Amino acid sequence: MMDYIRSLLAFIFAISVMYMLLDCEIKHKKNRYLLGLYVTIFLICNVLVLYNFGYIFFMQLYPLLVHFPVFLAFVFVSRFKPIKVFFVLCTLIALTTSFSLVGLIISYFFGYSREVVNIVCYMLYIPTGLIIYNYIRPSFLYMMQNTDKGWLGFSIIPLSYSVLIYSIGMYNLDRVNIGPSLKNAVLLFILAFSAYYMIIRFFKQTQEQLTLQNEQNLLITQVAAAQVQLAALQDAQDKTIIYRHDMRHHLNLIGAYLADNNQAAAQQYINEVDKIIKKAVVEKYCKNYAVNLILYFYITKAQDELIAVETHIDLPEHNTVSDMDLCVIFANTLENAVNACKRIPIQNDRTLKIVCKTNNDKLFIQFTNSYTGTVKFVDDMPVSEEENHGFGTKSIAAVANKYNGVYSFTAEDGVFKTSIIL
Repeated sequence: MMDYIRSLLAFIFAISVMYMLLDCEIKHKKNRYLLGLYVTIFLICNVLVLYNFGYIFFMQLYPLLVHFPVFLAFVFVSRFKPIKVFFVLCTLIALTTSFSLVGLIISYFFGYSREVVNIVCYMLYIPTGLIIYNYIRPSFLYMMQNTDKGWLGFSIIPLSYSVLIYSIGMYNLDRVNIGPSLKNAVLLFILAFSAYYMIIRFFKQTQEQLTLQNEQNLLITQVAAAQVQLAALQDAQDKTIIYRHDMRHHLNLIGAYLADNNQAAAQQYINEVDKIIKKAVVEKYCKNYAVNLILYFYITKAQDELIAVETHIDLPEHNTVSDMDLCVIFANTLENAVNACKRIPIQNDRTLKIVCKTNNDKLFIQFTNSYTGTVKFVDDMPVSEEENHGFGTKSIAAVANKYNGVYSFTAEDGVFKTSIIL
């Protein structure tokens, strides 16, 4: 009976940790029903095999009856690539079998007592889960979200360990109680533990390097945003200088019209001068000066490309988010939106909508733009195959993470939407 409980607890532990590490999410109700049906069929099949053929036969087929169906289920519910799911599964298989090995080592001093093995396993599940959640999960998730290479190599370590452990005892503790087999299993455990220690160190070092790289990219983007601000300000100043330089000529011409009593011509010329003045003034979209310059610059570019722009912006002068970080968000998103709209051949289909609201010290920003073609996503982040592209969305994500905010990118039915809450 204790073996049944140990196997059940090992299964629950592995499923819980996999769910924790794979950041699973099921958005659609239909997918939840499908997953529920899949789990029901999975449980019924396993119970039937266990009831008709016994525990030993069931454990011999455990990789086929349990590991493979669990892998398929998590590929369905996880947003990560299958190779990453496979690595996590192999890791949990290696970890749960290691609990049994630790129990066997301790039971050696008690005459290989099966009860000692099971009790040791029971005692290891909760502390190990807490250690993984508090100390390993942050670096692990960061690597899962930010790197796509090397996972096949990582998977070879737990896969080899699990295969060798399975070949020694086929998950039957009675077969491992023999001295030489146990020594081999202990040696494999030490090698696997050392390998994972190096993997975790590598994860932490890589996280530090990626964090520095993201900060560097963020600084580059901030400099670019500052350059955009200066360009917008310089453009407005140049127009003002030109207007001031020509003011004397404008007044002389208006005076000449009035001297000739040609009020209609004077009024028409005044209207033309008024249009010039309006173009020389930076239009006010929000109270924040720096962000307003960004908006003016890109909205002007959008209008020049015949893009229909709609704005609903309520952004105060001072915010909890720094002006530079706001400029990073607005500059990168608007640049991507304008470039996407430019590629649409039908001008009437080019649309851009900007919404910004504040509520209870929370800032909600959303950009919606039309696009043509397809948008490729990797781990819920849009990616570009063009060289030196794709840093914009990463910079937006870095700003959101800096303020413990949330962000999302979606593309559906020709509409791309960027949503940020800070």
